[in-house]
Amino acid sequence: MTNKKLIEKLQEDMDMRGFSNYTKDSYLRKAKEIVEYFGKPMRQVTTKELRYFLLKYLRGEKQIGERSVNYYNSVIRFIYDVVLDYPINHKQLPMYKKKRKLPKILSEEELNVFFNACDNYMYKTIFMMIYGSGLRISEATNIRIDDIDSKNMRLFVRNGKGEKERYTVLPKASLEMLRECYRRYRPNHPEGYMFLNREGNPLKVERLRVFFRRYRRKAGISEDFIVHSLRHAFSTRLVEEGIPLVQIKELLGHSCIRSTMMYVHVASNMQKVDSSLDIFLKKKEEK
Repeated sequence: MTNKKLIEKLQEDMDMRGFSNYTKDSYLRKAKEIVEYFGKPMRQVTTKELRYFLLKYLRGEKQIGERSVNYYNSVIRFIYDVVLDYPINHKQLPMYKKKRKLPKILSEEELNVFFNACDNYMYKTIFMMIYGSGLRISEATNIRIDDIDSKNMRLFVRNGKGEKERYTVLPKASLEMLRECYRRYRPNHPEGYMFLNREGNPLKVERLRVFFRRYRRKAGISEDFIVHSLRHAFSTRLVEEGIPLVQIKELLGHSCIRSTMMYVHVASNMQKVDSSLDIFLKKKEEK
């Protein structure tokens, strides 16, 4: 199979499995990069060459993070196991173990400085909505006009992770900003998409990341913070306000509540819990 046909079949196999548009675009970009790197039919690529690509080239030369290397590894496995139907030895191409890292949460001051740095009204609207509704970046760019339920003050998320649908909260401030965006920008919205680029096409995820980095620099905020940090801040605030974890899980679109419980560990109200030792000694003194 030529690499051109491989790419064509890759797209068919992803369509048959119902991959989200975001995943399909991501897999396609990675697959083209992999094919271009080796410059020969993928069935001729040896396991040794694949190991070098993952360990020496991506991790060593390009200094790509372990999580991103795992993503490339997943694409490679999909190419061989599914597209080529030519299984490879996964033991020779192991995944990096996932390291659990607690997210760094933006403080109220940092959020305020960041939002004030957003001088483009549309992007400010999007970033405040991500924070106010707990959206993923791809969910924000895919919002359509019909998804805005002003009567019940909620947002319908149709393109969630794993193609799952859900409702989340719609802040009053976001509703007003969305209405203003609709008035300010193009009256024609292809397929009903709310946010469009200069050409009138639906806004792309990468474009949103570009503007986030621009405003992050302007606000003087650490580069550790990414667009997803706004979603983390939303989740943590709800935990601090005492909202039940089950409800937060549904708003976030998590499949497992264990993912939601991560925010319990970073919520500031956890720091206000008295130590069992302090309680013990206090009671002892009172006797």
